[in-house]
Amino acid sequence: MTNVSSFSLKSRSLKFKWTFGAAAAIFLTFFLFSYAIYQGIGQMLLNEEEQKVNSLLAETTANQVLKSGNLDNADLLKEVFDKSPSISRKIQDQVIAIYNAKGEQLDKYFLNSSQKTANNDFSSYFKPYTNDRVTNKPTISGDKMLISQGPITSLNDNSTVIGYVQIINPLTSYNKIMGKLLLTMFLLGAVALFISGMLGYLLAQNFLRPLTKLAKGMSDVRNNGFQQRIETTTKSRDEITELTVIFNDMMTRIETSFEQQKQFVEDASHELRTPVQIMEGHLKLLDRWGKNDPEVLDESLQASLTELERMKKLVQEMLDLSRAEQVSQTKELQITSINDTVEQVRRNFEVMYTDFTFKLDEKADNLHALIQHNHLEQLLIIVMDNAVKYSDGAKEVDMAVARSGEKVEVTIRDYGVGISADEIEKVFNRFYRVDKARSREKGGNGLGLAIAKQLVEGYLGTISATSAEGKGTEITITLPLIEKVAGEKKEEKKNGN
Repeated sequence: MTNVSSFSLKSRSLKFKWTFGAAAAIFLTFFLFSYAIYQGIGQMLLNEEEQKVNSLLAETTANQVLKSGNLDNADLLKEVFDKSPSISRKIQDQVIAIYNAKGEQLDKYFLNSSQKTANNDFSSYFKPYTNDRVTNKPTISGDKMLISQGPITSLNDNSTVIGYVQIINPLTSYNKIMGKLLLTMFLLGAVALFISGMLGYLLAQNFLRPLTKLAKGMSDVRNNGFQQRIETTTKSRDEITELTVIFNDMMTRIETSFEQQKQFVEDASHELRTPVQIMEGHLKLLDRWGKNDPEVLDESLQASLTELERMKKLVQEMLDLSRAEQVSQTKELQITSINDTVEQVRRNFEVMYTDFTFKLDEKADNLHALIQHNHLEQLLIIVMDNAVKYSDGAKEVDMAVARSGEKVEVTIRDYGVGISADEIEKVFNRFYRVDKARSREKGGNGLGLAIAKQLVEGYLGTISATSAEGKGTEITITLPLIEKVAGEKKEEKKNGN
């Protein structure tokens, strides 16, 4: 079985492709440039030689002796050519052949240096019975030649053709110059190919060095974990540096996401373990001896149902948190009225908690933000629900809507237990509760503010908290302001938003 190997750039390294491409481009440019020069010089020299031939042909066909009809007198012709300065000075290495009107060659005139050319028969390039000038440029034995013929007209009427003159120019100087030029270009081409290959290799090595470094960095990340980063040069601002920056940023995000997911799983496992253990304890109690005791049976069933409801709520909150993390990727965006939504939530809480006082201070009206109405309502409910839960007897919650530059601010303040300074920054963490025992009694899982934070940040907003123990807590939600035109406002009112 024979293996046929074929050259394919697809299976080659990028450095080889770059070297080959750069070398090929440089060499091709040199080749085309050299070819153009070669053809240009050749054409220029050929035109110059053709002018010499035409000039000699014109002088010969206009000679009075030839026009008088003495074409078969060799001695007279030799004397004419030798003594005619206009012919002898131009003949050089050219050969003059004389033909009669029938196309029969009568004689040749040439210098001794052109003996070799004169020994050849060029009658095959002669075209009889024509009054026009005929020029041929054949290549004989590897050398280009120039053969031109013209009619000799009678001296009496200057129209009757009595013979022909054929000028054979071996193009000696032209062939020598073009041969040397071709050899020089071949040598220069070989040098250019070598230099272009070296330049291509150096360029490829220089350009691919950052890619090699990037590939090594990616390999280190794969082997050593997400903590590894690729160093970037501050001086360079090319696409590879930009790719490195994007890669580092992507690794940072992946690392952060990985740590968050790890922490989330740990926290979720811890939170789910408690209700599971409680339910397991009650079920074991029932299995041992509680089945026959109605009081123990009822207590265990109630406790199990309570913990089951807590697990159900925890799972729902975890699902809400997962959806909140993806809110920035949603395509169902809408412009929502902040004033109307805050007022709607305030009224709902007045109905649910009749013993509370909910005040709303609208420092600016007609404020809008690019956020889904249900999402804005959800995060407001989360914050309001916490304010009610931890009011600690202070049955009052203040709400405020204001504009701050190009931002919309919604502030919700309660006058309850408050949060200590060392814990205020942690309230937005998942599963974090300031007073875990008390929060559990109130049914909290520590996910509400985490969901609110994800929702707000998904819409390019911020959420912050300020508090003092025993004096209450203030939550501030900030969203980018969206200006609405009159037509959109009317449409919004029509839709009931």
